Parts: sequence; C-alpha cells; structure tokens
Amino acid sequence: MAEEKLNLRFDIPLGQIEEMINEEINGDFSGYDRVISPRDLRQVKGMTFFRKRVFEALMRKIPLRNNGAECPYEKSRIQVFGREPKGMDIGQTFVLTSKLISIMEGLEKGVFQEFVVKGISKMPPVQMYGLDAEGRKALAFYIPPIIEIHGQQAVLIDGIHRSRLCGGAGTTVNAVHISYVDAPLPFDPITWDDVRIMDEKPPVAERYKNLRKEYFRDLSAIGVDG
Repeated sequence: MAEEKLNLRFDIPLGQIEEMINEEINGDFSGYDRVISPRDLRQVKGMTFFRKRVFEALMRKIPLRNNGAECPYEKSRIQVFGREPKGMDIGQTFVLTSKLISIMEGLEKGVFQEFVVKGISKMPPVQMYGLDAEGRKALAFYIPPIIEIHGQQAVLIDGIHRSRLCGGAGTTVNAVHISYVDAPLPFDPITWDDVRIMDEKPPVAERYKNLRKEYFRDLSAIGVDG
C-alpha cells in the first residue's frame, strides 16, 4: 500500500449510481451520463443543489472499502451544518502544503471561478455539470468534509485540508455530520496538535494512528472524491 490512494479516480456510469440508490440524480441535464471526480472537470457549465432525499440516499450507500456489501451509514442520521474545525478530532496525521495551495488556487482560478460561491467554508453539497479534459460531458459531486459522531467525539473522516484552511482562517466549515454509524473508525482519533504540515507524504505507517484499513469508507464507490 506504499503508493496506494484510499479513494481511486473513477469514471462511473450515472445509471449505475441511480440504480444503486434507487433515485434519479440527473434531472433535466441531458447527455451527462458519467460521474467523475471534481478535480477531473476542466470546465463547469452549471451547478445544482442535491435534493435532500437523493443526497441522503447517496451517502447511505458508502461501503467499507474491503467489504462492499457493508454500508455503515445505512441507518445513520445525516445532517449538513457548520462546525468549528477546532471542535473536531482527526484521523490523518499530516496535511500537504501543495494540496492546501491547490485548494486555494482552485477557488480563485479553477472550476468555480465563473460562479458566485462563498468558498469552501460555506459550500453545500452540489452536483457539478461540465466537461472533462477530452471535452466530454460529465457530472461530478462536491461533498463537504465528512464528520462521524462517535459518542462525545466528532471525528473528521474526509476533508482535512479544507478543514485546516477554514480553521486557519478562524471560520467554520460546512460539513456532513453522520450519527449512529454501524462500523468502528479505521484509526484512533488524534487532535489538530498532532497534525503536521508537510511537503511530502510520510510513510504509510505514520499517516494514521493504529490504522485498520478494513474499515476505510470507500467514497469513490458512490462517485465522491475523498
């Protein structure tokens, strides 16, 4: 797993996802029949909000990475609201300087530059319709950072770089909060004091405390770029 990414790049037929969640996602946008990562969109033509039931159905189908049949959010409570990053516990032990810069540049000069948005701090879940590098139509999902509630702990599962930027700016971050999760965490939670800013990823053994890969949530299975 030395160079392995937790959530691989993907190109998923839209119909496959709609069948899985038993909901229609695309609405009236014709020709957008593929779901790719937001970072693989080169131009965004439009954005729409998720319908609440569609968004919740999508999140409930996130499987464990090594057991696609087990979906730990199937019976969870799912809410989207702002939270102070300092009120989160963390899994990953590092953030990358290059990724922090990439996120900031992406908001100013990237796919969102033609839209009036409030930045990552207030960005809700949205469906993005655009073109990939080959000029083909594609759909992508933007999902805010994901936080699981375990007892008294609010644990960040995905979105550490966005949360770090918001925390550094002294603002809240809009996040997906998931309660009543039917699976253990894939790591032991740490605090922001234990997170280092680095130019390169550390060895795999140092990226998490007490790593348990079998419990990783496979966001890419539902077209989410974690």
